[in-house]
Amino acid sequence: MMTDIKIINQLEDNYCYIVCDKKTNKVIIIDPAEGEKIISYINNNKLKPVAILATHHHSDHTAGIKVLKEKFNIDIYSSNKKIGGTTHLLKDKQKIDFEFIDFEIISTPGHTLDHIVYFSDKEKLLFSGDILFYYGCGRVFEGTNEQMLNSLKKIKSLPDDTKVYCGHEYTYKNLEFVLDELMQWPDKRAIKQKSGEIIKKNGSSMPFYLGHQKNWNPFLNCDDIHYKQEISGFYKNEGKIRSDATELDFFTFIREKRNNY
Repeated sequence: MMTDIKIINQLEDNYCYIVCDKKTNKVIIIDPAEGEKIISYINNNKLKPVAILATHHHSDHTAGIKVLKEKFNIDIYSSNKKIGGTTHLLKDKQKIDFEFIDFEIISTPGHTLDHIVYFSDKEKLLFSGDILFYYGCGRVFEGTNEQMLNSLKKIKSLPDDTKVYCGHEYTYKNLEFVLDELMQWPDKRAIKQKSGEIIKKNGSSMPFYLGHQKNWNPFLNCDDIHYKQEISGFYKNEGKIRSDATELDFFTFIREKRNNY
């Protein structure tokens, strides 16, 4: 692997990622919220910024762009010209090459209408912003549930060995939701404890493998009849979901359950 990924904690639970070429120390900055903190890390490690990539326009992913642009005078890649400083406007299926790493742009509306993710097939890396989380997915703010579901299906089609870096540390809460609301496992307390220990030890649950989430993330399994049967059985007394619910109805149901959890 030619690259090294540095996780930069931002705000309360955000992540910014610095993708570094091990040979040249050239770096790409993804979703910066706190510019000064990133500048300090770059200067202390003698790194050479070449670009900033944004997944969507929310300020907790873009607030650091202005100061970074002023400091390093580098290009800004986004899918929304309203993101200040954008120099390269990206479209679905477009490819961008930075010599040490290249990305395919995948349009993933749902959380916002301008949301995109960055996928490197060669490095097997996905920067998923606020579309896919560990055991979860983003809230649907600007788009529709159908758009969000279709975006997740695009991501699910990527290789199992893809390492995913998402925009927030929501893993423990998402896992609590899955175990408390969607599953009736006798050992759920042990699973939660182990998850909490991993995050505490490493400071982050990133990255995670997409293949693992294809098995365990409820939002990637809305077409799985066995999964729907299990959950519909869990809620049979409430009458809120049927095992023959459509894929979209099932997604809408569990998204609303997570919103209120």
